[in-house]
Order: sequence, then structure tokens, then C-alpha cells
Amino acid sequence: MKTFISRERLAAIYALVVGLILLVASFYGTDPEVYLFPRITAAFIAVLALILSYDAFTHGGAGDKQEPALVEWKVLLPGLAVGAIYVLLLERVGFYTCSFFAFFAICMIYGKRSLFDPQAFALKLVVTVVTMIVLYVLFWKLLNVRTPTGILF
Repeated sequence: MKTFISRERLAAIYALVVGLILLVASFYGTDPEVYLFPRITAAFIAVLALILSYDAFTHGGAGDKQEPALVEWKVLLPGLAVGAIYVLLLERVGFYTCSFFAFFAICMIYGKRSLFDPQAFALKLVVTVVTMIVLYVLFWKLLNVRTPTGILF
């Protein structure tokens, strides 16, 4: 049991170090307007790392902790495959096209309703389209972040 607690604290320290490195790197010698989104993201990661560290060191030793369950690879592998395909095709095909298909695939794979239910299919398609519209407005219009365009979009 003590091993689990020390792993939890080690992970919290690692997350805090990475969060602080990202935060410093996003502010060091960069243009404030161009690096707004990375600064927001780095600050968010650092805050979450601080919360995780606080929890690990204040509540980490309280109570009886049990080892976490093993990873169910049959459940995890399809999502990892979608992520790997996404990363491989992102530059060639484009951010929004790859994101559309990856998000839709994740919805289809991990959705609670049947893959062959027409209503569920339509709902997942609509949610995917709305998500892509929100991503487009957020990145291109509000944050002025240029995403990889590739051959499609």
C-alpha cells in the first residue's frame, strides 16, 4: 500500500514540474499575442498540477488505499488506434477533417447505444459536427491559432 501512495505523490511531483516548465516556456521570450493560447493552456495545466499535488500530499496518506485495477486493454486499444491514426494523418489530411473522423470514431466506439441504431448514429454525427464548428470558431476566430490544413481542411 505504501508503494501506491509514493507513486501517487511521485506522479503529482512530475505533473507539477512539467506544468511549471510549460508555464515558464510559454512566457519566456515570446510574443504575448501569438502565444495567448499556449499561455492559457500552460496556466491551466499548472493549476491542475498544483491541485493534484495538494491532494496527493494532504489526502494521500489518509485511509486505506487499494491498488488501482489493471488496464482493460480490449477497451483501451481501439481508442489508442484511433489516436495513432489521427496523429499519422493530421499533417497530410488536415486538422478539422482528421478531428471530425477521430471524434466520430471515438463516439461510435465508446458510445453507450448500439452502433446500428439510426437515431444514435444521427445524434453522434450531429454532436461531431457541432464540436467541429466550436473548435473552428475557438481556434481560427477567437484565439487566432492556425491549425494544420493538409489537403482537405
